[in-house]
Amino acid sequence: MLKNVRLLFAKEMLGAVRDRRTLFLTVFFPLIFYPMVMSVMSHFTESERVRLETLVPVVLVVDEAGDHVFSEHLGQVKEFYVSEYETVEEGRAALHEEAGQVLLTATKPSGGEGLGLSITLYYDQSNQMSVLAAGSVRRFLEGYLEIVVRDKLEALGMNYDELSPPLSVKAVDVATGESVGRLLLSRLLPYFMVLAILAGAMGLGAEITAGEKERSTIATLLVSQLSRTEIVLGKFLTVLTISLVSSLLSAIGLLIGIRYFGGGLTAGMSSGAVLSLSAASFGWMLVVLVPLAVILAALVIIIGSYARSQKEASTYLLPIYMVIVLVGMVSMTGGAAFRGAEFLIPVANALYALQSIIVGDVAFADLLYTLIANVACGAILIALAVRLFKREAVLFRS
Repeated sequence: MLKNVRLLFAKEMLGAVRDRRTLFLTVFFPLIFYPMVMSVMSHFTESERVRLETLVPVVLVVDEAGDHVFSEHLGQVKEFYVSEYETVEEGRAALHEEAGQVLLTATKPSGGEGLGLSITLYYDQSNQMSVLAAGSVRRFLEGYLEIVVRDKLEALGMNYDELSPPLSVKAVDVATGESVGRLLLSRLLPYFMVLAILAGAMGLGAEITAGEKERSTIATLLVSQLSRTEIVLGKFLTVLTISLVSSLLSAIGLLIGIRYFGGGLTAGMSSGAVLSLSAASFGWMLVVLVPLAVILAALVIIIGSYARSQKEASTYLLPIYMVIVLVGMVSMTGGAAFRGAEFLIPVANALYALQSIIVGDVAFADLLYTLIANVACGAILIALAVRLFKREAVLFRS
């Protein structure tokens, strides 16, 4: 049996290597496309960062306080341009028309010169420039408060610098270049590797199952000495091999792209990203990826065996692809986390296990749950593929 499976595997692999489309999608696409994408993303990210840092925002001001100290300091500010309006309604209308990035309104219910001001800031949280402009205004207000308090204390004969502040806050970033690099890799690498597995399986799997049915060449294979089980296993191993190769080359392409062309992606971080993976981490990633690839390859074989044509197979595979893309996007944003028995959920568990492996925070129990769930699911799907392939009514349905 193993000899026949090996012969069919060699035949299908030879056909896959000779197929320019498979070769391009599996080898050249990840090694060329990902570095190119990282280069473009880095370029635009760096350009946008420089533009935002050098652009001086416009602050719309409605000053109803009548405080000449505040007005004087506001007129001397250099961090942003000031555009004055008479009423809040006019200011909000101008903000809506994007005449400025922030609207500042000032009133004065009570207090002496420079004090008792009530400040309101209006800005658009969805606009990055507006958020940065609001930050500039806040820094100006903090500096203004310090100047006013200093002047008042000096008028009372007290030295501002000699007073002990009621609270001193200092933030220290303890992130290292390695931790920053691992965080970046944990967000990108699992997502693209899983997508590459599915893309590699979909491209070849539909071709050697539904494609052969569509070309009527599968009948020749069925009347050979190979059993249905050997045929399924041979095709399955071919799809599995191509999908894993595609995934590994995608990882290499992504690492090359981030390391040599992705400097702009980490330019705003206090610690430069050091992109490195230990041999142990890479080994555990392979342990997690293989059962996942088994599941996806078996799924493709099942759908390809059921479909009457490659077009129909692609239609059935599209929802699977979209679900995995959605799960991958959720994991990439870091908005959810798996814990304990949640790692028994097939496919999704692999994404979160890969993230934990990359950042070095993986628990053995989580890995065990992931492997048990995915190995069991893969075995069930392979058995289902063999059973489906033995049914003439399904294999030759019209």
